[in-house]
Amino acid sequence: MLIAISCPDCSVPAEITERFSLPSTDGPIDHIALCCAAGHHFRMPTDRLPAQAQEQLAAQETRPRPHTVQLCIHCTQNPAGFWVSPANGNVVRRPWCLSCCQELDQDLCDVIPFGG
Repeated sequence: MLIAISCPDCSVPAEITERFSLPSTDGPIDHIALCCAAGHHFRMPTDRLPAQAQEQLAAQETRPRPHTVQLCIHCTQNPAGFWVSPANGNVVRRPWCLSCCQELDQDLCDVIPFGG
């Protein structure tokens, strides 16, 4: 369902393109990403939206969401099950499948199972 609101910066129509939660010391906080017709892009907590848009989001949450499977970024065919990042401490993580992870040099990469 498309949820259109006014851009927080210029008030032209904006579309919510992504919904996600971020951790905080008080528990997870729901956030949205939106872009407007003028080209502005925002990521912000949902509680900063107007009341009507918050109600639309709440109504949308009660509907069942389709189940999606993340594909391996390396082969783009198999379902991913592992996060792979450089062993040098960079935070960038990419989803990989088991068969592609077996080809990695374990000295150069950190491999972490989803949910691990």
